[in-house]
Amino acid sequence: MNNKNKLNFLDYINTPMSKESIMMIYGANNIRYEKCELFNDFVQSLLMLAFDTYMGDDVTDIDEQFNHFNWCWETNISNFLTESIYFENKKLYNYFLEFMLEVFYSSTDKSVFRNSGKNVLELWNNIFDYNRVKTNADMDTMVEIYKIFEKSLKII
Repeated sequence: MNNKNKLNFLDYINTPMSKESIMMIYGANNIRYEKCELFNDFVQSLLMLAFDTYMGDDVTDIDEQFNHFNWCWETNISNFLTESIYFENKKLYNYFLEFMLEVFYSSTDKSVFRNSGKNVLELWNNIFDYNRVKTNADMDTMVEIYKIFEKSLKII
């Protein structure tokens, strides 16, 4: 990667966007505060279930990790269904399955996930924090996952 590309990349991940630019992107993508809160609640609940109920690598193989994630997913879906909120989308499921496989299940040091994985939960809080100043990278992530959630949301 040449120096100009490195600087552009560093700007992309480090430079805060203006509040006006953020609000313009929110408007263009129909991003709403209430849905950011709802989607964040879903993610936080899913991750806390996974972190708090995982039995450990010493007793869990790859098949059991898939089973564990499926159980967490279905439990979380069921919990939201009690509020007449349903998320139905294979892409959303796959997004979080891949996230958990890469971030949680493949981690050799699960101690970083103690106390319900505080740093990972903060990451998702920051992504969905409507009022937080974001970088272009943060905004791209938020828009991508917001659109996936938006397509999967069903109010019953």
